[in-house]
Amino acid sequence: MTAAVAKRLIATFVAAGIPNVLAGAMVDVAVWQAAVMSGAIAVLGAVQTLAQAYKADGKLTDSEIEEAFKG
Repeated sequence: MTAAVAKRLIATFVAAGIPNVLAGAMVDVAVWQAAVMSGAIAVLGAVQTLAQAYKADGKLTDSEIEEAFKG
């Protein structure tokens, strides 16, 4: 399960980072900085959701993991 979550976090980072490269370029932010910032924000959002679910009962269910990676 841990490897699957790690792969999904990487996919979340890439999926969030790529579309924001153009937006960063438009406001004179380096391409890599725009990608890293947007990717990190998306990953941290998923990690926060996972942490809150784990904190509630000390375990993560498949549905809680799915919920963390929705849109």
